Amino acid sequence: MRKAFLAVCIALLVSTACNTHKRGVTPETEPNVENLPFSLSVVPTTSFGEQFGSSITMAYKAPREFYVVLTNESKKPQPVWEIWNSWGYQNVSFELTTTDGKKFIVSKRQQEFTMNFPSTFLIEPGEHQVYAIRLDESWETHPTLPKLDEMRITLKAIYEVAPTSEAVQFKVWTGRLESRSYNLTLGQW
Repeated sequence: MRKAFLAVCIALLVSTACNTHKRGVTPETEPNVENLPFSLSVVPTTSFGEQFGSSITMAYKAPREFYVVLTNESKKPQPVWEIWNSWGYQNVSFELTTTDGKKFIVSKRQQEFTMNFPSTFLIEPGEHQVYAIRLDESWETHPTLPKLDEMRITLKAIYEVAPTSEAVQFKVWTGRLESRSYNLTLGQW
């Protein structure tokens, strides 16, 4: 199962490798982009090209997965927080915009950690950390997103790491990184 998951991730990553934050960015619009060690992209659940578009789902139970890919663009290994601990649990979030221009933040719900310690995953230069995302009951939107079977949205992934003493100790990059905006259909059930 894990080999199949990795094979799908690699195939999707290769097909969307050009969909990173740096596409279409000029130094005038984003002067610090060269200093960022990472790029961020989204691999939707489905992608049928311009005619039918791409989609993701949000459901209380059993939504389909989509992926967020964090790529190390630097020349040195970059440690990132693992998502099971409190340092990495909420590092990935989303900005969702509806066709009428309303913005929503989609993030992991707060939770208590009964077992917690800082641990990292080392991303080698040119390599990736792939986050499998299921927008289920463990996620929330602010403000509350209206429930429709389907809606067109623009989605932007956000990777944000707060500065902490543990980040200094473990040499984890801190800051905020955004993907490009993706035009998608959001299915809800």
